[in-house]
Amino acid sequence: MKKTILFFLFTNILLAQTPNKAMQDKMNFKSGELIVKLKDNLDAKVYYAKSGKAMSSFNIGELLGIEDKITSYEVLFHQKSIEASIVNQKKMKAIYEAKAAQNPNNGYKQKEPLTLKNIFVLKTNDKQENILQLIEKIKENPNVEYAEPNYIFSINDFEIASEIIYDKDLLSVRSTSTTVPNDPLYSQQTNITQTNIDDVWNEYTTGDGSQIVAILDTGIDYTHPDLAANIWINEAELNGVEGFDDDGNGYVDDIRGWDFHHNTNTPLDDNMHGTHVAGIVGAVGGNGIGVAGAAWNVKLMPIKVFQASGIGDLSTIATGIDYAVNNGATVLNMSFGGGFTSITMYNALANAYAGSQRFLVGAAGNNGLPLPPCIPSQIFYPAAYTFVFGVEAEGSFSNYDCDGPIFSTLLDQQNYETKAPGVSILSTVPNGGYRKLSGTSMSAPLVSGIIALYNQIRENETNERKFGNLINTKTGTFIDALAAIKAEPKPILKLLTAEAIDSISTNTYQDGQLDAGEEIHLYPTVKNYWGRAENVKVELKFAGNEFSNEYYKSLVEIKDSIIELGTISDYGIYKQRDNPLKFKISDEIAHNTQIEFRMVAWED
Repeated sequence: MKKTILFFLFTNILLAQTPNKAMQDKMNFKSGELIVKLKDNLDAKVYYAKSGKAMSSFNIGELLGIEDKITSYEVLFHQKSIEASIVNQKKMKAIYEAKAAQNPNNGYKQKEPLTLKNIFVLKTNDKQENILQLIEKIKENPNVEYAEPNYIFSINDFEIASEIIYDKDLLSVRSTSTTVPNDPLYSQQTNITQTNIDDVWNEYTTGDGSQIVAILDTGIDYTHPDLAANIWINEAELNGVEGFDDDGNGYVDDIRGWDFHHNTNTPLDDNMHGTHVAGIVGAVGGNGIGVAGAAWNVKLMPIKVFQASGIGDLSTIATGIDYAVNNGATVLNMSFGGGFTSITMYNALANAYAGSQRFLVGAAGNNGLPLPPCIPSQIFYPAAYTFVFGVEAEGSFSNYDCDGPIFSTLLDQQNYETKAPGVSILSTVPNGGYRKLSGTSMSAPLVSGIIALYNQIRENETNERKFGNLINTKTGTFIDALAAIKAEPKPILKLLTAEAIDSISTNTYQDGQLDAGEEIHLYPTVKNYWGRAENVKVELKFAGNEFSNEYYKSLVEIKDSIIELGTISDYGIYKQRDNPLKFKISDEIAHNTQIEFRMVAWED
């Protein structure tokens, strides 16, 4: 009889509720629509207009065997994004292949990143079509990479915390300081002082207008007297010919961004959420009007992807992301989300992050999840993606990260990264007013404003360095803007997991079970949560007391107990692919014996 050894390096417990928030959200999608990505090697007859708009003469309905069900289809992404994603994939694929070639027998497999090529939005003849059933049929086609519904996201349930205040009712404030704003309502903006943004103003800058922050939201009242001077202007369209796409980006007269819901060049706010968010990022400071944004001088790009009701569909949001990226946004603020992940949104944002030093900020959501006991699987997207800087608030309504920003029980390392004030935050609302709102939607744009200042002050830093500095310099409840900018990074190493390969150098077979007589190879994965780490090592040892360890030694021989991983970059993940940790299990070990091991990572 085969004897099996049981040992535990890590324990991940994932619970679920029925029905949970994620499942509820995942059933919320636009009727009669779906998104399909065909394999990259399929010629889908995609061509590009002079504006870069992607089109196709391909009969996708016929290919998928649903021609009778499809009334129309269109290519989702712009030429620039598609071509950039192909370049990104080639770079990443080359890296993965080079690393895999170092040790082809270690069992490691890396999923290749997806491009934005051959992604279509399909509309069905029948609005009552069973989309989920149709998707399952489509997935059977070998030409399909993936298919998913056109999911609905929302700006989530923020709270109104005050009546509207108008500037005409305010008394002017005198200030002789160039960094203490004379804005009448500034004294009520405790979110600025709680995060030491005012200290950044004093020591460095209030903003120089070099940063473009895309506000993907319900639009912005770009006529608001406290925002108008900071609204992003598309100079080519402003100075061009009316009714003509002067800059060739596919949008006619998009002088101040775009309304993707109504498909117009007037992305005005019909909810108040987007205008409030914009004011937190960059209301004009020191102009004697209303409030001051985190950055006094910044370019706010209005991208309306949500309706007045606060909902927006996946294809519209993805197109808005596409627009922000292709028109020079350096920061994307996303005060929205849902309790489920979308393949299309994930890849749109992954490519937005990969192609430059563009920084992505997301709100953690206001569902008060996870509920006790802590349930890590209840997370909010896009804030939880590893390349999106997720922001919580201090209220009980805020979704929160059970594990904290350092480490995650989820193998894909999904986290929220920080916390910022989100209760009774005063900012701009349409028609020249000001109001207090509460929600993580108010926390995220404060961080976007901090990033706008950070980018200007330390312009050559990588996003990974910024992540580490912003996470690890928190001195109290909230993010500390000044401390992050001044930070001198040091390594923070966490051992995430280890892949165990059994039946090494034995006559038995690899079955994933750790059996008597087998030599086991362990390939650890380590994440560095801050500054660059040199000469990283990992050690395997027994984890019992002095008595149990002596017993373990009689059953297991640790052969290679210390290995070198080399260098791990800022906020980087390293998976060992050769020279593993090794131990040999005795032939005489009893069935179901449990051995306790411990692995430790450090910089030598």
